[in-house]
Amino acid sequence: MITMPRFNILLAGVGGQGLLTLGALIGNAAIEKGMDVTIAETHGLSQRGGSLVVHVRLGEGASPLIPKGGADVIIGLEALETGRYMVFANRDTRVFMNEFLWPPPLAKAPRLNDLIKEISKRAKLYTINANELALQETGLVVTANTIMLGFAIAVDEKLSELIDIKTVDKVIEKTFRGKAKELNKKALWRGYREGQARVR
Repeated sequence: MITMPRFNILLAGVGGQGLLTLGALIGNAAIEKGMDVTIAETHGLSQRGGSLVVHVRLGEGASPLIPKGGADVIIGLEALETGRYMVFANRDTRVFMNEFLWPPPLAKAPRLNDLIKEISKRAKLYTINANELALQETGLVVTANTIMLGFAIAVDEKLSELIDIKTVDKVIEKTFRGKAKELNKKALWRGYREGQARVR
């Protein structure tokens, strides 16, 4: 195994968005590259619509949970949940957020633009409408998780050094079967192209 300082990736969203799958893809890509990995999930009701957060830690260490202020990267599949877990961010954290807001049923939600403004004050924020891109590319909004991963890898140099796009593609090849394999590969590379266009 490669010895390295821990690199912390926090995944935030709601149940039904494929966060556990996303955590497994990142973890397995890191294992392919010879790294130690710990993955832990914490949640309320992780059924569809319930809050869910996944801690992915690359490198040696005992604790599976990222400390507050300790995230290197946050990938948020839903805007309110991204804002909720900004306690794990610091000024150098790169936040990749899906421009999707699922309003709570019993409370008034902040506007997406207001959330973007507030998160931008606390970390380096990159946003993308992954739901729309997923529908364009695969016809399935659930592939937004793979869009987001491709986007983050293209934009974040450190992340791409640890889990490059070709390794993630290889992991998708091993993880999925049939149509799901094809669609997730398409989504990954669409997100990657979007990220490349953003950093040019």
